[in-house]
Amino acid sequence: MVLIALAIVFAGLGAMSLSKSDADNTGSGPAESATSTTVAAPVPQMPQSTAQKTSDAPPSTTLPSTTIDTPTTTPPPTTTAAVAKSVPVRVLNNSMIVGLAGKTANQLTAEGWNVVETGNYPGVNIPKTTVYYGNSPGDREAGLAIAQQLGTSAEAKSSGLGESSPGVTVIVTGN
Repeated sequence: MVLIALAIVFAGLGAMSLSKSDADNTGSGPAESATSTTVAAPVPQMPQSTAQKTSDAPPSTTLPSTTIDTPTTTPPPTTTAAVAKSVPVRVLNNSMIVGLAGKTANQLTAEGWNVVETGNYPGVNIPKTTVYYGNSPGDREAGLAIAQQLGTSAEAKSSGLGESSPGVTVIVTGN
């Protein structure tokens, strides 16, 4: 009976500590977590005289432990997409749909992308809307994020594309 009562008490304490830590981490500021460090406090030993010694076994001592909670602050995570949105983006129309590049550029601008140019793509006909990314830092991440946002594919810029400007180029086709 006593063991059951103790089990219930400890289960309740455990549930309270878990719910308290979850409630503490839901704030909008930096997350704080507590790190526990256990330090053993020394216990003074009584000197034993050789006349009282009845066993060859070493004396056993029990060390009480003290727990010290140290709060640790972790910075909020930085997303790659937020960093990559400063990459210059060009949106070019490769279809017969008037204003498709402008419409797509407005959509990307509303999502925080740095659209620097819209216009018509003068190259060969591309069968499907594609996002092309350059070799500059952040270009690949930005290209993949834009492709995911538009529901299309992304690939590295090639010399056959005829587009060598830095950043990301989106060629829209209406498909």
